[in-house]
Amino acid sequence: MKKQKNRITVLTILVAASMLLGSCDKVRKEVVQTYENGKPMLVYLVKGKKDNPTRVAEQMYYENGQLQFEKKFTGKPEQPDGTWNYYFDNGQLFASADFTKNRQFGSDWVFFNRNGNSYYDGRLDSVYVTDMGMYGTPSTVVFCSGKHQDVIQFYSNYTVRSTERLTDQKRSGRVFFYFPNGQIQVEANFVDGLQNGPYIVYRENGIPFYQGTYAEGKRIGIWEFYDENGDLENTIDYSKKQQ
Repeated sequence: MKKQKNRITVLTILVAASMLLGSCDKVRKEVVQTYENGKPMLVYLVKGKKDNPTRVAEQMYYENGQLQFEKKFTGKPEQPDGTWNYYFDNGQLFASADFTKNRQFGSDWVFFNRNGNSYYDGRLDSVYVTDMGMYGTPSTVVFCSGKHQDVIQFYSNYTVRSTERLTDQKRSGRVFFYFPNGQIQVEANFVDGLQNGPYIVYRENGIPFYQGTYAEGKRIGIWEFYDENGDLENTIDYSKKQQ
């Protein structure tokens, strides 16, 4: 009878231990940040003990509840793994990459616009990311084709922040900077790495702030400055100023 009781006790301990282990291995969600309306913003998927959880995935949501990105981790602290996906606020896939080989910036990147078409229409030799944003979103992307590199910077919601082309590692052609609302902030032109041609700076509502001309990296001629209504407020003649 004593042996039977011992067997029951051991069995009970084993069952309890297996239940505890199972609860530790079960993936659960932890809301890290929320919006003012209470909806989740950043969510960790974790497993392990509650006082020492291990993050195995991460999800970010837009305020409208749409998934903004989903990431995977190996289970080791801050070690990315697997495929990471990023989405526009309309649910369309913006980008995807494999973080198994290059855990810092990912590899095998693909990018799409809001309509689901490939982001870059030209023939590419490679695509890579050189900088990640605060929440690990692709911030600076380089599209390589022959001797040209088209560099695009993105805001955290995947709207374009700036576009430029490098030819033989030098800026060439038009360069644009954008406000978060998509409005052009700056228009410039480069030849062999130096500013040449018209240069225009806009306010966020689209009204010009000031404009002028560059020649071999220097301001030349008359530059015009405008007030908040777009009326000419002042001019400076740089042909009379020492650069």
